[in-house]
Amino acid sequence: MQRLLVILLFSSTLALIGCQPQIQSTLATTATSTLAVSGGASVEAVPDRLQLGLAVERMGQDIPKLKTEVDAITANLLDYLTKQGINHDHIQSFAIRIYPQYRYDDGQQQLTGYQVSRRMTINFLNPEQHSPFLEYALNNGVQRVDEPQLTISNVDALYQQALIEALQLARQKAEKLAAAAGVSIVGVADIRESSNQAPVVRYRMAQAEMSADVSLPGQQSVEARVDVVYRLNSED
Repeated sequence: MQRLLVILLFSSTLALIGCQPQIQSTLATTATSTLAVSGGASVEAVPDRLQLGLAVERMGQDIPKLKTEVDAITANLLDYLTKQGINHDHIQSFAIRIYPQYRYDDGQQQLTGYQVSRRMTINFLNPEQHSPFLEYALNNGVQRVDEPQLTISNVDALYQQALIEALQLARQKAEKLAAAAGVSIVGVADIRESSNQAPVVRYRMAQAEMSADVSLPGQQSVEARVDVVYRLNSED
């Protein structure tokens, strides 16, 4: 009887052990060391496109007469541009606008006349055509001209070139820093374009040197910048 009791107690102990929850083993992980650097590069180019905006305006009392004058000046300018080989696809002549003109006497608003205006925008594929046209326009009825806007036709391709150079400079910088710290680069953890994913263009005047032409396009600098995070591995 006593032997039977010992066997029962031993069996109960095994049953209790079997009901205990198992403890899961965990593998400790260590964070990979990283190095964050930035790189910037720029590519310079001479602008090869120019956009000019101007307004043909006349003021007076007779709106039909003013419109006729504005249309005649506009037609003359378009004829000049056509003779210079400027395609009409590169010219915008907006709808005519009429603005009433007022003055105030003793707090009373009084109509003094009207301003009739038509706006034109010309895109010159050859910027050198801009100066002769501007002189012609000012001598033939145009009184309001906007500041010319110089641009680069292949700015997207230049930006991609600057972007690659910026990445290469970031790698060179990271390798020097890693070597100084006694570690090595084993991969790239993250790359971010920090120039807003758009060409950043800056204008820079060129030297006049011996040129007799005072209308110089200068140079524009297309800039790009990247932020890169590299994974590191100890050389030890």
